[in-house]
Amino acid sequence: MLHDIRRHCQEPVLFALAWIVVAAASMALRAYGEAAVLLWLPSGVAAAAFTVVPVKRWWILILTMLAAQIFLSLVFGSRWSDALSYSIIAIVQAIIAAGLGLRALGGQHRAPARFAAVLGIFGAAVTAALIGAALALPIRADQTLSEFFWWFSANVIGILVATPLILRARRLLQESDEADYDRILPTILAVLCLAVLGTAVLVAGTVALAPAVVTAAVFITFRFGHTSSALCVLAFGAMSTFLSTGGNSPAPGADLSVRDATLAVQSWMLLMMATTLPVAAMLMKREELQLQLIGRNAGMHENLMLLDLAEELAGIGRWRFDMVTGQQNWTPRMLELCGLSPDLAPDPGDVRDLLPDRARPLFSEITANREARETYSFDYQFRLAGNAEKILRISVLNEFDIEGRRVALFGVAMDVTDQVQREQALDLARGRAVKLAAEAQKLANTDPLTSLPNRRCTFARLKTMVDLAGQRSTPLTALMFDIDHFKTINDTYGHQTGDEVIVQVAELARRQARHGDVVGRIGGEEFVWLLPGVGGPAARRLAERLRGAVESGLEGSTLPNVTISIGLAQFQCGDTGDQLLARADAALYEAKEHGRNQVRRAA
Repeated sequence: MLHDIRRHCQEPVLFALAWIVVAAASMALRAYGEAAVLLWLPSGVAAAAFTVVPVKRWWILILTMLAAQIFLSLVFGSRWSDALSYSIIAIVQAIIAAGLGLRALGGQHRAPARFAAVLGIFGAAVTAALIGAALALPIRADQTLSEFFWWFSANVIGILVATPLILRARRLLQESDEADYDRILPTILAVLCLAVLGTAVLVAGTVALAPAVVTAAVFITFRFGHTSSALCVLAFGAMSTFLSTGGNSPAPGADLSVRDATLAVQSWMLLMMATTLPVAAMLMKREELQLQLIGRNAGMHENLMLLDLAEELAGIGRWRFDMVTGQQNWTPRMLELCGLSPDLAPDPGDVRDLLPDRARPLFSEITANREARETYSFDYQFRLAGNAEKILRISVLNEFDIEGRRVALFGVAMDVTDQVQREQALDLARGRAVKLAAEAQKLANTDPLTSLPNRRCTFARLKTMVDLAGQRSTPLTALMFDIDHFKTINDTYGHQTGDEVIVQVAELARRQARHGDVVGRIGGEEFVWLLPGVGGPAARRLAERLRGAVESGLEGSTLPNVTISIGLAQFQCGDTGDQLLARADAALYEAKEHGRNQVRRAA
């Protein structure tokens, strides 16, 4: 818990402390050094803080920044009301600058790689500073237009200078890129040279040298990257502020008042920013493209290495045919796969006469797919000189020119002879296993004597029918029947004849059954006939028809004549399968008690 609180508060507190340090230095320069503050760096620190800290922790940052700003304002003698007002304005300004800047960049951790993003960042700083200056008007109601412009410019420059420098420094600390560290010293030296040149222009008042400062800033930006543009403006502003200490003009060589000179230098700094930022954006775009190119080259090199390794390990061959020049490019492995000598690589010429059966199946596939725009694959089967069968799996890609004409073929091949043979053997084994499983399933559910569903299967079907009848409120009838005086038949004619009588009764019952009915043998001479969707008189008629058919027997049969007794029961709401059959069995017993060869219906 404490660890999470410390982790969430660490960055907001560090930014608040950084703001106090920078703001205290700027306020001390103005209050005690009587210097003209040309850029308000604390606004850039605050904007960077809201850019870096996740939005869900902004409330922590707002509280810490508010406390820091009120504290420092009170230290420098501001009233409570003014301290609170200025602190709120500064936070609102930072939130607007960070929010608009992130929107222009497209999210955190992104650099401005497009000119539109640069304009967006510049616009974000201008908008935030303008809103901040407007919000401060009620507190500084007596300020002049030049004071308003000074307030506005100082904040714009502060945001555009401090924010990217802080973000860049943070990225350097996180990434620890040695190449970036190596550029720090040359960048600082170049920026110091620009500061000296700018100071000379400000002191001498030579207007003709003014474009040289901007040109030098553009050159430094082009040479050392986008961060150096902010450093140039910062260095120029720092030298101007140094020149203004003691109440002096920041541009001693110019015949201007301190206020006018301050505004002129700020305008110069804004111009410098507006000139170098597009260059910085162009450089970042170039760096991005260079990184993409390096990444693609590395990926291509890696892919080539992987391709060579795959060919080596998987035995893949490559072939390309230029249909315009007639040139071919065969890898040794491709020639070997086709039964040719690898020494013929890379261009063996016309190989039709060298390939079995002139490779008619191969070239017919290529001809049939001459318009294909996607990669197509096929198996090429042939026999080698020793009559050994070989199967190549070939993938081919057609290459077309801008007019849509096929100009080249690129193909790869792999020997899949063993794989295909294994697959064929597996398919054969799978077919046999499925057939055996089906036969085993049939044996498990079928009575071996009559081929009717056995007891287990019949009862399983009965349960399904009872469930459906209960759910749908549809009729269901169960007929239970057995052969009258079957023991006498066995004793008189023998068990072989008894079995043949059972088979004949089963056949007669099967002929009477409708599609969807179930006729099963549940033991000895006992049978069950399940009639889904049938009830009342219809069930009785079917039962009588079955009884009559058995009594008449099969035409031409030499078996003794037999009769059956039938018990009929209809499904009632709440019945289980056992209950339904129990009532049918009771009706069957009643039929036997009343003389056999009849149908009885359960009560």
